Amino acid sequence: MNLPVRVTRVTGGPARAWPGRTANLSGGGLAVELPTHLPPGTRVAIEVRTAIGPLRMEADVLWTQRVPGGARLTRHGLCLADHSEVMDLPIHALLGQWLVGLAKREEAGKGKRRAPRPTRRPRASRR
Repeated sequence: MNLPVRVTRVTGGPARAWPGRTANLSGGGLAVELPTHLPPGTRVAIEVRTAIGPLRMEADVLWTQRVPGGARLTRHGLCLADHSEVMDLPIHALLGQWLVGLAKREEAGKGKRRAPRPTRRPRASRR
């Protein structure tokens, strides 16, 4: 799942917010990519912007990992602070929405596949 997020530090320094994107999402937490590094143990407030409306929650940073490439992004593994079944409903709705979209893209892709192009033989070199 790649959704826009806004992450605000709640503990571990002055309150500050960063825009980012989700890297994955599950019932117990999520991973977000941010243009900063927040150390494990930091409490953050997250707003995930979705097609079904914004989801707001608090989470704790469990781990961090640099994103390969020159983007200077850090992936943060977050554990929902107040996990409950109430939170599972919107997260599972998002996962369902993503799976439906994935299935539609795959179906559309099947109809658009082209026949393979014939391969050309290399020309013989002239002397």
